[in-house]
Amino acid sequence: MGDPTLSPAEPTPALIERKDWSDLGPRIISSIVLATAGVVCAIYGGPWLAGICGAAVVAMSYEWARMSEPAATMPAFLFAWAGSLGMVMFASWHMLWYGVAWMAACAALSALRRRTLTGIIETGGGTLYIGLPCGLFVWLRDRAPEGLETILALFLIIWAADVFAYFGGKLIGGPKVAVGLSPNKTWSGIVAGMLAGACAGFACGVLFHTSPHLQVVWLAIGAIVATTGLMGDLFESFLKRRFGVKDASRLIPGHGGVLDRIDSLMAATLLIGAVMAFASRDVSVLFGSGL
Repeated sequence: MGDPTLSPAEPTPALIERKDWSDLGPRIISSIVLATAGVVCAIYGGPWLAGICGAAVVAMSYEWARMSEPAATMPAFLFAWAGSLGMVMFASWHMLWYGVAWMAACAALSALRRRTLTGIIETGGGTLYIGLPCGLFVWLRDRAPEGLETILALFLIIWAADVFAYFGGKLIGGPKVAVGLSPNKTWSGIVAGMLAGACAGFACGVLFHTSPHLQVVWLAIGAIVATTGLMGDLFESFLKRRFGVKDASRLIPGHGGVLDRIDSLMAATLLIGAVMAFASRDVSVLFGSGL
């Protein structure tokens, strides 16, 4: 027996959700514009990449401040912006650890304004959440000789995972990952995104002219990076639910805010940055002869 509250002509809520494509057009246009800008700045590197990361930092610092401290948005924004932008600038000057120290100091000073442990974590954590991946992203690009290949591989894997997770969740539907965190994310979307990321990783191995067995390694790398990115997206959903907002902002049509758009890339950058910082010689062979 069907639900008596629904008339026969009405689709079920699940069907409505899966077939709601109202945001598809703006999402596609916004994605093309942002992807083009990201690739161009990554290719040129230097001040171009630092500039676009700096612009993203300004937007994300505002988004974090309005979510975490709506009653004190300006001081929260200034501390997050100063710490995160300083991290990006120091990274662009090849002084990563100075950037980390500056960012940590700004986070600590901002946290002193709050009197509860939760408030301290929310305030100081925002600076680290924004600044660390953005600074590492700039640092990764400037690493020779595989800096550009690293960034482009990140782009390809994360974008493939995001696209297929979106369409997989919409078209297949099925059980939700965590309704309490994000009511729209499904296991089918997660699996589709992971598989797409694995295929994108394999494509990177081919593009970098690596040996067949390293291409298999790239397949696994793609799956791991894609899964990390998807978990970063889920963590962003947790943060928004924690702060009681639907989107970080409405700066990007179809996506919400900058934090909503690049949350996956930020999480994956943290993973790759950690690997490159502590095992750079071991992974350089993965890039073969490059592009």
